[in-house]
Amino acid sequence: MSHWKGLLYACLLTLGITLLLTALPLANGRISHEAGDVSVFRPVPVKRLSSNTVVDSMLGLQLSLKVKRVAWNGSVLTVDLSNADYGNAVDRWMADLQRLFEFAFVRTDNVSRVLVRLVAPLQPAAGDVRADARMLAAVDVRRSDAWLSTDLSNLSAANPFQDEIWRQRLRLSSSRL
Repeated sequence: MSHWKGLLYACLLTLGITLLLTALPLANGRISHEAGDVSVFRPVPVKRLSSNTVVDSMLGLQLSLKVKRVAWNGSVLTVDLSNADYGNAVDRWMADLQRLFEFAFVRTDNVSRVLVRLVAPLQPAAGDVRADARMLAAVDVRRSDAWLSTDLSNLSAANPFQDEIWRQRLRLSSSRL
């Protein structure tokens, strides 16, 4: 009988400790009134671009044009932007370029060069499933470019297709349609 008594005491002691351990977090919550919801995912600003952060960074920019392709190779960021209605895309393209360059050259410290291509989808031929894209224009901007520190905020209002200074700053290449 004493054997069963010892077993009963061990079970009651285990139950008491279990109840005490489950009640401790509740008691701690009552003591500290400032404890609220705890954030599991906290947005951390990206200081160094990597293969692991490039997708989240591009999504965070909320560009108005579609991002068709992104490549990160060493310190070179390559982005393809696409727009179906090319005729009205210059102002949207410049605004997206400004956001992209501010991210790459102001908020991060390991991007030395950004290559951006503006592409337009081609209409697939009858029966052809895949639609190719045609490159309309491309820019090549480097961290060492002096205009980034002075005129980056004016980029969204620029029209490099008509302004020779902006064409040279962006190293703009355009295709003939």
